Amino acid sequence: MNRHFAPGFAACITACLTLAACGGPAQPADRPDPSLAPSGTTATATATPGGADGPVAASSSEDVTKGTAAIKAGDWTGARAAFEAAIKKNPKQADAHYYLGLVMDKVGDKPAAEKSYKTALDLQPDLQEAAENLTAIYVEGQKFDEAIVIAKRALAKNPKNSGMQLNLAFALSGKGDVEGASKAFDDAVKLAPNDPQFYLAYAQHLGAAKKTDDAIAKLKQAQRVAGEDPALLGTIGYEFKTLRAVPDCIAAFDKAIAVKDNADFRTNRAQCKYVAKDKPGAMADLQAAVTKDPAFAPAHYWLGSWLHEDGKFAEAAAEYDAYLKAAPKGPLAKAAEAKSKLAKEKKKPEKPGPKK
Repeated sequence: MNRHFAPGFAACITACLTLAACGGPAQPADRPDPSLAPSGTTATATATPGGADGPVAASSSEDVTKGTAAIKAGDWTGARAAFEAAIKKNPKQADAHYYLGLVMDKVGDKPAAEKSYKTALDLQPDLQEAAENLTAIYVEGQKFDEAIVIAKRALAKNPKNSGMQLNLAFALSGKGDVEGASKAFDDAVKLAPNDPQFYLAYAQHLGAAKKTDDAIAKLKQAQRVAGEDPALLGTIGYEFKTLRAVPDCIAAFDKAIAVKDNADFRTNRAQCKYVAKDKPGAMADLQAAVTKDPAFAPAHYWLGSWLHEDGKFAEAAAEYDAYLKAAPKGPLAKAAEAKSKLAKEKKKPEKPGPKK
């Protein structure tokens, strides 16, 4: 089963999981204050991408066949028309409802997708793909009880469905059942021992539960099976950074950069090097980042901050201004504007400390 990444899920968890027919890994978002500024992904639940794979049974009609061909071609409008035509001719075609749900999921109409998946399950209760995608929607919408009911029902029919097992883990985690979720994650990784996303998700759950050592161990397992996928390696590096496992963070980004050198990875590695007291290495990474991608705003901000720290006011002001040019409404814009003003006045920003 192929899987993708998408934002969503509960605010209290920062896992990197999957949802039907959504995009690639969420891009890191810079944040202003911590020395290890988080720049990672948010959680979602797993779902079957569908398309050509879809339900195991053969297409129930010519319209469904046309619709699945349209999905393969990326023609979501044509796919929707075909599945709606199939349902109009025969409202009891479970696969047509499932695929229509997939289309609505793709275009962002979650209520319509939910309705279609539920109808598909009413017509064909053993349609695992519809159950998996429906639980993904429920987890994303923080309807954890509903997700748990459907996941357990589906697992009773097919206990080897790793994606559904992962969804159950997310639902339990979202509910705050740390031990129950941990058991479900254990079961999920046993079903998919070579899928780095499962270990990554488990690590994020453990990290949110403040089980830092266990989370780091799972990240190391994720890294061992991640191969040379730069997006996964970068996400693993970010998670090490979030857990302040600095040497592991640097090692993960070393590997990611060896596969695909980009400004994002360089900026993340620089932050870990800075905490490791390798400021020259951190500065070198940021210089490389702004050279590779002058529009990558976070690199300019952190380079400006560390130049400012060294009393190199003119260079710092230039980097702050470069950030503001690249991201005038970015999350660090106010800080960059204030620090640019200080740098031009040849003043260092006050370091945060205890209030008197």
